[in-house]
Amino acid sequence: MFDLKITKASYLRDLAKEHEASSHPFLQNPTLNARQAINVLFNYDAHASLLRRLLLNAAGKMPEPAVGFILENVRNEYGNGNYDGCHQGQLQDLMQKLKRIEPGFKAQRVSDGVRQYMRTVVDYYDPQSDRGTRDFYLPAVIAGAISATEIMAIDEFSSLHQSFHAFNLENHIWFDHVTVEAEHCDEALCLAEYFLCKNDHKKAVEYGFKGVLDANCHLYNGLMESTSF
Repeated sequence: MFDLKITKASYLRDLAKEHEASSHPFLQNPTLNARQAINVLFNYDAHASLLRRLLLNAAGKMPEPAVGFILENVRNEYGNGNYDGCHQGQLQDLMQKLKRIEPGFKAQRVSDGVRQYMRTVVDYYDPQSDRGTRDFYLPAVIAGAISATEIMAIDEFSSLHQSFHAFNLENHIWFDHVTVEAEHCDEALCLAEYFLCKNDHKKAVEYGFKGVLDANCHLYNGLMESTSF
């Protein structure tokens, strides 16, 4: 039985803090009006919709002992067996409540930065052996990618949570992610731990980890871009 204690993978938290994505201005509790908040959620939904499918795909690429570190995350995203409670539905409900503040306002297009993120992140969640990863064990690359996403998601939701106090929506169920993402982060680090302990796939894990952190800079640029109109 694999030991769930996080020892070798704990340093990834420090790597994330040292990366420029962690100090991005978007994560510094941005002040948003209702229209900006609607646009941010619209763009956040676009990238999260892709990530859900990539995460589901990633589970099938894992060696058998590592699959369990992903399944709870996927199950949460899709409502834990009740699709009425899926995370996308929660986000869209939050958008509808904002639209009552700004009736008639429609979200703008998906921003260039978010589109760039979506093009880039696939290379790490679904890496191909002919794209710079020939010497890496590909499931380990994916483990690094997932770990980066879940570590950064804690800061993302914490920042947005603060911004939504202005609309008295900080207690909306979507912001349960502040707690949920901390749990997903632990699971993702356990996933990375598995590969760091098995044949020491450190370079592969770090390749996926850094690649997604770099991609997240595009994501945060795009979310900021969505507030400028």
